[in-house]
Amino acid sequence: MAFQTWQVGLDIQNGQLCALGIQRRRNGWQLRHWWQHTLPHDTLTHGLLQRPETIIAILQRWRKQLPYRISLRVGFPPQLVLQQQIELPSQQLREPERSSYIIAAARRFFPIEPETLALDYRLAEEDGRQLWLTATRREALLSWLHCLDKVRLTPQVLELTPAALFSLAKTMCLDPAAALVHRLHDHWLWCSLRQPSLWGWCATEDVADFTALRQQYLPDISSCYYSSLKEEALPEGTQWLNPLEAFALRLPPLPRRPGAFTLAAGLALRPEDS
Repeated sequence: MAFQTWQVGLDIQNGQLCALGIQRRRNGWQLRHWWQHTLPHDTLTHGLLQRPETIIAILQRWRKQLPYRISLRVGFPPQLVLQQQIELPSQQLREPERSSYIIAAARRFFPIEPETLALDYRLAEEDGRQLWLTATRREALLSWLHCLDKVRLTPQVLELTPAALFSLAKTMCLDPAAALVHRLHDHWLWCSLRQPSLWGWCATEDVADFTALRQQYLPDISSCYYSSLKEEALPEGTQWLNPLEAFALRLPPLPRRPGAFTLAAGLALRPEDS
């Protein structure tokens, strides 16, 4: 039955791979599985997989620890994505007219031939007349799917990693006026809980610390939750976020650095598309 299936979040970054499996219980989510593996720091370049054979070998060992049936959610790098909000026409469109309208919009907004793109879209939550159009190069997407397919992993969801922060925040009922900032080895991720459409990323070589990040990208945010995959002092004006607190049931041993699992936790909690 569906409630017996593990929801699994898989987060692949430069420096580390983290995975986390959860299962719904009557009194909340139960943490059933967590797994972490060190990766080379050049595993990804601008979101593109540079070492697929390394990833495949590691995922093969990990897959053996999981049940046969899982519901897999995989983080997708925002570096590979173009996104644009478009206005829907006044009349309701049905297929194939809707697809034609979206492809025409992609031609207007994205400087790449639509035939080379994989397109996705969803209605903006704040306004049913607005649509978020997301595009990535088909070749880049297929390289990610190829690695997963080699180890019999089929993702139910490919989610942008900043959006995983929002899924985590909703489950934890964090302050809706705050932002959530997560630091990785080579880049920052953030999302506004007040405005789901306000999210982003930047390289750590361009923004050295949290103060600079906040001034540049989140100047109107009064409070922030903060997580990081490495041990560091808590930046001033923030409060720590422990992603494992999203799960009502969790038995030791638990990860020594729970911040490394922030994205994997958000991915695992992300609901399937209806």
